Amino acid sequence: MGAFNVVHADVACPRCQTVSRVGVQFKYGATRQFDYSVGDALKWGGNDIGMAGHHRVVTEGIVGDDCPSCGFDDDWDVYVQVQDDKIVGVEPATGIHDFAAARSTFIVLDA
Repeated sequence: MGAFNVVHADVACPRCQTVSRVGVQFKYGATRQFDYSVGDALKWGGNDIGMAGHHRVVTEGIVGDDCPSCGFDDDWDVYVQVQDDKIVGVEPATGIHDFAAARSTFIVLDA
């Protein structure tokens, strides 16, 4: 995945549906392997992906941990929601956002 950041969040496992705190890798902001939690403001100013100041952004996220409950270790895709440069949520990916078509790891929803 190259340079990325990690947000620690409670997410439901796609296999067993158990909600656990996991590390989610994502590429937005200063990608320098910063650790974040939901509610944290993103850092900018070094190896930036994206641009600061957008109102709403969704980023592609990949859970980097196995499920602590059932051991699920397949693709575990999620969306990292960013609002006004602050991480506001992490949710299971539903396919509604097409990062491949956007040719990006993030999509600006509301500039």
